[in-house]
Amino acid sequence: MKPIKAIPPARLLLSWFNRISFKPDSFSFIQKVEESRNVLICMPAEVDRFAMARDLLSDFAEIFRPREVYIFLPFLEAQGYLSDSPGYQVIASNKEDLNVLSLPGKRLIHKLMQFDFGISLDLDLGDSFFNRYLCLKCKIPLRIGPKTRSSFPLYNVQLGVIKGRLGSREVYEGMANMLRTLFLPTERQKSNRG
Repeated sequence: MKPIKAIPPARLLLSWFNRISFKPDSFSFIQKVEESRNVLICMPAEVDRFAMARDLLSDFAEIFRPREVYIFLPFLEAQGYLSDSPGYQVIASNKEDLNVLSLPGKRLIHKLMQFDFGISLDLDLGDSFFNRYLCLKCKIPLRIGPKTRSSFPLYNVQLGVIKGRLGSREVYEGMANMLRTLFLPTERQKSNRG
């Protein structure tokens, strides 16, 4: 299992270009949540953080119910490393899914766009440009991830995480609690109107 890492010069250039050229649209959070049918959760590329996030996958999937949840593995040769469960399905990529810069290629973007994801959640606490770029290129309207210097504009909802605890499971538990606060009241409002 090999983590997918974008080539550093390409990452720097694309980060700079996206900051200058990308003009985020204003949106209604509640409306985007209500319109969403599928959720993409991008796993961390670092093995230790992957293990911590994997332990809480069922919690994250439950937050987004009744939507279909898909887990993206940012690794090559990762088939079988994480299996589908009743709460989610796993999407793995291979070398043909990447372009020469080790970024998502047209084939991978097209494959993921077929799912019509309305929400993405990036669980990578490091500088995983790959996950952020993938969600932006797939035109996922509601892109959620940890707040960092390079988060904007690739995430349009940023979760504050305690920097001193980045190596701790508590960070993912905190992210799950923040998401429950955001999504469960929205779901209650939706059911009260229906």
